[in-house]
Amino acid sequence: YAADGQVNAVVPYDVPPNSTQQLIVTNGPALSIPAPITIASAGPAVFAAADGSGVVNDFKPGSNIGIPVDATHPISAGDAIVIYCAGLGPVNPPVVAGSAAPSSDPAITTNPVTVTIGGKPAQVFFSGLVGGLAGEYQVNAHVPEGITPGNTVPLVISVAGFNSAPVTVAVK
Repeated sequence: YAADGQVNAVVPYDVPPNSTQQLIVTNGPALSIPAPITIASAGPAVFAAADGSGVVNDFKPGSNIGIPVDATHPISAGDAIVIYCAGLGPVNPPVVAGSAAPSSDPAITTNPVTVTIGGKPAQVFFSGLVGGLAGEYQVNAHVPEGITPGNTVPLVISVAGFNSAPVTVAVK
């Protein structure tokens, strides 16, 4: 994504971690001044809507159809959720940066991923690249008991010692 004063991009996962790289932005024939950036082993970021709510699908028990979570479709304890995100680091089997991830042999994150919802740990049962897409991850987790209900409950993903910025989800 690019707009006035903002560029959102994903660093390819084959850039060596703990290295310093030069970031250069091009706009037509113009080049920015190189800016040094340090590459971390991960930089988790949950995809979010303009209102700060996370891009999360809810699967109620016994259902195989995911429903986007919002105030009229909140999550509940025991539900399985799929959280869409970026920056979870290396995967196994490795995938060439910029290539679509395999669907049949999923590319699973090599570092453990954790999720908290309303400060409560959720049980993660899958974390890896979305099959058929390039650079997009998903984290599948079960919603824990004991979350205080509300329309703006914080959800955070953590990996390799790094936390995502909180996004919000509606909880019933």
